[in-house]
Amino acid sequence: MRAWIGLAVLLLGCASEPLPAPPTEPPTPAPVVELQPIVRSFRTVVVDAGHGGEDDGALGLSGVREKDVTLATAQRIAAALRKAGLVVIETRTDDSTVPLPRRTEIADASGAGLFLSVHANSAPNTAAHGIETYSMALASDESAMRLAERENRAEEVLSEAGLSRRPDDQIVDALRHGANADWSHALAQEVHRAAIKGLQRFYGKGVIQDRHQRTAPFWVLLDTEIPAILLEVGYLTEAGEEQRIRTRAYQDKVAEAVAEGVLAFVARAEAAEQGSPALSAPSSP
Repeated sequence: MRAWIGLAVLLLGCASEPLPAPPTEPPTPAPVVELQPIVRSFRTVVVDAGHGGEDDGALGLSGVREKDVTLATAQRIAAALRKAGLVVIETRTDDSTVPLPRRTEIADASGAGLFLSVHANSAPNTAAHGIETYSMALASDESAMRLAERENRAEEVLSEAGLSRRPDDQIVDALRHGANADWSHALAQEVHRAAIKGLQRFYGKGVIQDRHQRTAPFWVLLDTEIPAILLEVGYLTEAGEEQRIRTRAYQDKVAEAVAEGVLAFVARAEAAEQGSPALSAPSSP
């Protein structure tokens, strides 16, 4: 009996001692993932219909909303570009709210090589009319600056980015990091030339006013990493122009001209990339 008791005590004593931990192997390091740069193509275009959702944009004399005009026109531009063989990404295809930073995020993450934002203008002077095309830089004149501030809703957007009320040259320096100003200027040049030529040929020079290619610090132009332009297709505050802008015929003519201008730019850019001496990369004016 004493032998059994002694054996039990011995076993209990052994059970109370912790078992040795099994041998451990060093953890396998996680594989290193090499991030590949986004491959961009000038033949992929982001078409951005300005405003939308809670943001009506400018209001026309008859009550037409800029957001509706831009959506209809942008959809026709997208169709014309696809017909020309280009790949198109649209920032909105319905009456939805798309914040300005989200529009540029779509452009930067998509692999697109070009960004085109479509807008319609307004002015206190109801006689003002015509077409303007903007690329990224300091404002070319006071009216361009006012327009950029209105489109940006500048205080809300720029203050969030820590850029509110900074000198113009500092703003451009801070945001120029991904934007190719020279290519943007060249894209605006080709699209504006084609738009004026096509619309004046159809409607007449006395009807379609050339308000020229301009520059202004629009948020959607400053914050993109690719060549970007903003096209003002006309003034909603001039009676005759408002009526034209609302028609499918006018929107189709704008779309045809934009496609022609984009294709001209793509040919120029691809030739420059291949080192063509006749078509070198453009330089700012």
